[in-house]
Amino acid sequence: MRLTDIRSLKSGATVVALVSLLFAGCAGNPPAPETTGNLDENGQHIPVPNPYLVQPGSVPAAAQKALANARNLFQQQQFAAAEAELLQVVEQWPQLSGAWLNLAKVQLKLEKAEQAESSLQQAVAANEDNVFAWNTLGVLLRDQGRFEEAQGAYENALQRWPDFVAAHRNLGILFDLYLHEPEQALQHYRAAQALQTEEDRVLAGWIVDLERRM
Repeated sequence: MRLTDIRSLKSGATVVALVSLLFAGCAGNPPAPETTGNLDENGQHIPVPNPYLVQPGSVPAAAQKALANARNLFQQQQFAAAEAELLQVVEQWPQLSGAWLNLAKVQLKLEKAEQAESSLQQAVAANEDNVFAWNTLGVLLRDQGRFEEAQGAYENALQRWPDFVAAHRNLGILFDLYLHEPEQALQHYRAAQALQTEEDRVLAGWIVDLERRM
């Protein structure tokens, strides 16, 4: 199988990977260096914390209970029931960005792309630092052929968290396979690789492939 075919498969599987993270986080073209953030005195990368996950705040007990119930329904593949549960959550607590994101992921499983996009827009409106919502929105827009909007969504995620591996990877795929800008794609593939504790062999193959083509 060619590297471009593998990239296409990985790209299409991104939504599935995102859905597997359900309920994990309820609380211009910028440059993409090979490493992001600051360096310590030894020249090593200093990790930048995810701004969404470090924010203070709490989820009301009743909302936590409803989210747990929705998670159980999702795990049982009762997606319509999970959606109904989450719709009640966001109606009562519209400020919970993560609940909107989880609702969008359920709606993606139900193949309700329009509703999912609306939920993701609500997620980032409730908390613009919800980088997971920006990244998921980018995938959804890309799959609809709205490439410039997808690029903007990924860049919004990276502006807030420059160490977001998934956003670098997805933006690299967008530049590589859809916008045909190999230089930009290579920057983001390298950034994604540099931010990982162990080498990603798939990314390494993509990088070699692009370097040869360039």
